[in-house]
Amino acid sequence: MPLVFAAIAPHGGEIVPQLTDDLALMGKTRAAMQELGRRFATQKIDTVIVLTPHGIVVDGALSIGATRHAAGIVGEPDGKHIKAAFECDLELVQMIHAACEQANIPLVRLVGEEAKEKAVLPLDWGVVIPLWFTAHPLTEPRPKIVVVAPNRSLAREHLVRFGVLLARCAAETEKRVALIASCDQGHAHDPNGPYGYSPVSAEHDGQMCAAIVSEDLGALLEWDEEFLEEAKVDAFWQTIILAGALGHTPLTGELLSYEAPTYFGMAVASYA
Repeated sequence: MPLVFAAIAPHGGEIVPQLTDDLALMGKTRAAMQELGRRFATQKIDTVIVLTPHGIVVDGALSIGATRHAAGIVGEPDGKHIKAAFECDLELVQMIHAACEQANIPLVRLVGEEAKEKAVLPLDWGVVIPLWFTAHPLTEPRPKIVVVAPNRSLAREHLVRFGVLLARCAAETEKRVALIASCDQGHAHDPNGPYGYSPVSAEHDGQMCAAIVSEDLGALLEWDEEFLEEAKVDAFWQTIILAGALGHTPLTGELLSYEAPTYFGMAVASYA
């Protein structure tokens, strides 16, 4: 079945009510993520693929979780925290891996065949937080997951082709598959933040929102490396994978929110 749903979703910890002391801080983004979750639930998703910039990154390749189970915790175990566990869709993982081998796209499976039943894939905040608002609230059954982490050194062509490949694999199954690009935007909005201040962060975020609204994520392929470095982004690589998937299976996009309440920007977009 063709890809039925996609999203750009941020992963700032304080979006989650259980992780903040100030519910107003990321309130606009939180409301948009709750709306994203409502839309996700209507699609009756069987499997959700999450593209994370904070997962296990392999030099010169994409990585994909290949364990039966996955779990993660965000926050402090003895303080404010959330935790979530999911079953991985190993059938889809195998399809994606085989397709990448055929297409000469570098993809590394995390955990070999012999250990997949007992090992647990650790989930980072780039996975847990988007899923907290989408797949985690669902039961009977809860969607399975596939976790992919891109290496930033990969050629843009490989990432776009990988997005097309994901959409093709989804179309070859009877499953209802969703794709979430876990993305925070520019990280240099605040001079007191860890990356300092650059006006390019706001410029980047404006162009990203414009690309979402105009449904032209392919425009990102024209952005140069100096621009991305100055903006201090973690969204680019996942977003061009999403662009490839949407090039194969067009979906209608909507920008649900944008704000930069701290040193990094956050955009929420829904595609269905």
